[in-house]
Amino acid sequence: MKLQNPKFFDFKFKLMNKNVLLILFFVTVLVQCARSSEDSTQDAYNPQLPAITTTGANTFGCKINGVVMVPRNSIGYIPPGSNHYPIIVAGSSNNEYLYIQAADKRETKRGGVFIYLQNLSANNYFQTGEYEIYDGISPSFLNDNYNNYIYITAFKDGVVNNYKSIAGTGKIVLLKNDNAILSGTFFCKARNVQNPNDIIDITDGRFDFGNTINSTNFP
Repeated sequence: MKLQNPKFFDFKFKLMNKNVLLILFFVTVLVQCARSSEDSTQDAYNPQLPAITTTGANTFGCKINGVVMVPRNSIGYIPPGSNHYPIIVAGSSNNEYLYIQAADKRETKRGGVFIYLQNLSANNYFQTGEYEIYDGISPSFLNDNYNNYIYITAFKDGVVNNYKSIAGTGKIVLLKNDNAILSGTFFCKARNVQNPNDIIDITDGRFDFGNTINSTNFP
């Protein structure tokens, strides 16, 4: 077999190198554009806290270290996405505890809040009033033996950080609780689970839920 001219291989190799460099360049540009677009979206996003109401308005909001977080749907292959609802309210069948989970699931990345509330009364329903907040635990563990706590997910410099409430720094206040409406307010300080020196404030928390909250869209 007659070999091709070595200069041909040299030319072909150089051409391949140029193509690789061009591909890497365009990939880098696309990544930077995506980051720039995401940053622009976050910069332009300016949500406002909903009013504190007790009408079953299906609202939730708070400030995570001064930054407003309101729930937003995720985006998936089934518009606006399967399992996309950003708020979940559930509890035990005998009302020994309930929990509220709310998060910004979009590219705006405002974080999320998990509230666990224990029923300390002799009744099988949650009475209105103040509930003291205690040291938080992981929301992976749910039963009726834990105290009231809040677990927070927040973004710092694009990195996810998890925080647990600090005992004695806040309260959950139930303003209304009947068969159709659950509403209240909350606040506390929370400590980073990886860095005990990193403490944030959860302020101006409020929620007002009707019976349809678990299937309510938040675009």
